[in-house]
Amino acid sequence: MDRIGQVAVNTMRLLTDNQKMTASNLANLNTTGFRKDILANINATYLRDNTSFEDRVVASRGDPGVDTTASNMVNTDQPLDVAVEGPGFIVGTTATGDKVLTRRGDMKIGIDGKLRNGDGLAIQGGGADISVPPYEKISIGKDGTISYKPLGAEGNTMVSLSRIDLVTTPASNVVRGLDSFLRTKAGPFPTVDSTVKLASNTLENSNVNSVDSLVDLIQNQRSYETQIKLISTAKELDTETAKLMRSS
Repeated sequence: MDRIGQVAVNTMRLLTDNQKMTASNLANLNTTGFRKDILANINATYLRDNTSFEDRVVASRGDPGVDTTASNMVNTDQPLDVAVEGPGFIVGTTATGDKVLTRRGDMKIGIDGKLRNGDGLAIQGGGADISVPPYEKISIGKDGTISYKPLGAEGNTMVSLSRIDLVTTPASNVVRGLDSFLRTKAGPFPTVDSTVKLASNTLENSNVNSVDSLVDLIQNQRSYETQIKLISTAKELDTETAKLMRSS
């Protein structure tokens, strides 16, 4: 009966991982530009040992993914707010200098003068962090070009500052790191794609569906309870078998 217990316990571990991902999705329901995690399917894997009779069937799961589909957008009338139209990502850097992918476009000027989004990522332009000098007026175009009117400048002439790095990569090549930021699974970091466009004065909502996530929570919980019942049944069978062996 130990095999039944091993399969059940391993399945419970995988279900717990899925439950954590679902809870994380729900926690980011209102996070600007958040891309939800896709739960991995749990399957049975047959392990055969040619040197013995100890073949095993264990629970396994595929690699979890990230749903990169676009969500609905809202107008904010804030000049530094942008949203990626269709497929694509904004390039940002973490505090450790790692390049990551993001759809979060609620931009602010950090205390260091760098353009940052709501996650604190430094936004890249031309392969480097974008630093914004003091300005009277600023705007971001559809192609990611940042223009501003210098503080104290006469007239209405806008000066081009930089162009936000925008890239594309297949959804299958996007993975969430331990720091919760999105990265590419394999290959070099994507190069700038001029076809990616931004919507100005706009933010994109999270693509988490609360109803779907709640259904996932319930299904995971029921599956977990089923595994507990399986362990209990295996224990009862083991106990009854022991009784029969003693009586014989």
